[in-house]
Amino acid sequence: MNRTTRATLALAALGLALSGCTGSSDEDPKPQATPQEKWAQSLCEALEPTTAAISPPATDSATNTAESKKEIVEFLRTLRDRLDSQAEVLNDAGAPPEVDAATYEKAKKSVSDGSRMLQGVIVRLKKADPKNAEEMQASLLQVGESLAESSSYAGPLAELSASNAELKKAFESNETCTSIMS
Repeated sequence: MNRTTRATLALAALGLALSGCTGSSDEDPKPQATPQEKWAQSLCEALEPTTAAISPPATDSATNTAESKKEIVEFLRTLRDRLDSQAEVLNDAGAPPEVDAATYEKAKKSVSDGSRMLQGVIVRLKKADPKNAEEMQASLLQVGESLAESSSYAGPLAELSASNAELKKAFESNETCTSIMS
């Protein structure tokens, strides 16, 4: 019986020693991503192509009015199309986990409203006669005013992150998200 006890203790000690050598520990070297972090990463990767920098057209005095009008309309269409793409990405992503769905719906609405506003600006500008300097001036003034009103909108990521501290942290910890928000 003494031999059996010693053998059992030796096996138990060996088992403890081996379990200590497996390299496993209670601490995970890389913590698991939270649901918000996973959602933020997926959303930002999908949004990234819609956020590339775009420069407004150069409208100098050497360009004729009709050509300037055409370039401005194309620029505005590009902006509108990007907002439409962002709205689609937001819709496809669904509401972020553990975040008030109303905030998500508000962010989607803000992007859609921006797109509709740009469409209205495009329609007004296209109607302006480039041969009528006063009419073009008035249309361009309206374009500027409309764009100025919406220029304070920081985008859906800022709107969503303002609603939830964990989602804000998820956006700020993701390189793609931070590049979009900056």
